[in-house]
Amino acid sequence: MIDPIWPSGKLMAVLVAVFCMAMIATPPTRAGGEAVITWGADLSQRDRAKVRRIMQIPHQSSELWEMQVTNSEEHALLGDSVPATYLGTRAISSAYVRPLDAGSGLQITTHNITWVTKRMFAQALVTGGMKDAEVIVAAPTRVSGTAALTGIFKAFEAAADTQLAEEGKRIAGEELYVTREIGEGIGHELSSDLVTRIKQEVVKENPEDRAAILELIRRVARETGVELSPDDVQKIADLMIKIKGLDLKLSDLQTQLDKISGEVDSLLGTNMSLKDTVTSWFERLIDLIARLLGQFLSFAGGALGR
Repeated sequence: MIDPIWPSGKLMAVLVAVFCMAMIATPPTRAGGEAVITWGADLSQRDRAKVRRIMQIPHQSSELWEMQVTNSEEHALLGDSVPATYLGTRAISSAYVRPLDAGSGLQITTHNITWVTKRMFAQALVTGGMKDAEVIVAAPTRVSGTAALTGIFKAFEAAADTQLAEEGKRIAGEELYVTREIGEGIGHELSSDLVTRIKQEVVKENPEDRAAILELIRRVARETGVELSPDDVQKIADLMIKIKGLDLKLSDLQTQLDKISGEVDSLLGTNMSLKDTVTSWFERLIDLIARLLGQFLSFAGGALGR
């Protein structure tokens, strides 16, 4: 007679096997609060090593959680908000994110990002729901940085052990896109300043309908001396209606952007120091020498073969 309390040997073996399979199938979990880096999936190992040097991240760090982000993920998140051509076909930018204490705000550093400034990233990240984090965005070579948001959000969600609203993340991508489009006509720096101020006024005044938002946009444009085309006004209005629906708080905008507002971006929207610039120059020189040497050896080998 089998004891009803304890399973038979065969049943026990089955239960143990099922338990082991479940443990294998279950991905490892981690506590929030650690730093996370999302690598662009199209980076080579050499590129990753270069980005590590740029970010000054040790090659072996038990406190760093590593993931990757693909171009398909970028299209899946932002494809409904921005044109596919805007997102490109490869994932190159990488993002390091480390949660900070409440009230610390967003602290952003960029390397080899030629178009999206630290303030533009910060504005979009606040729209996406991010708070209180150190963010480093970098690429091995110069890129626009417009597709980096997906990797930043993915890293933050893993680092903070939270889930940001998909709608907020999509609108954040659209905010960068609209800012860039407006900048084609009035200049990107001026476009960034204008969209930032309009966004703050929308959050502050909470206009009741589209007509009120249009009037607000025209008023801010007049006050800043910017001439917008009717098409640009409509693009900004479409964006602001969506931002209004996110119910952002002015206090959050001020707190999260406090660190950014006191800093000055360089001409290309990076914060590379003289040391960074010299290092980058030597790295490009070494890459060039390596390519030329490779071509020479290939030629020499072919000549000897003949």
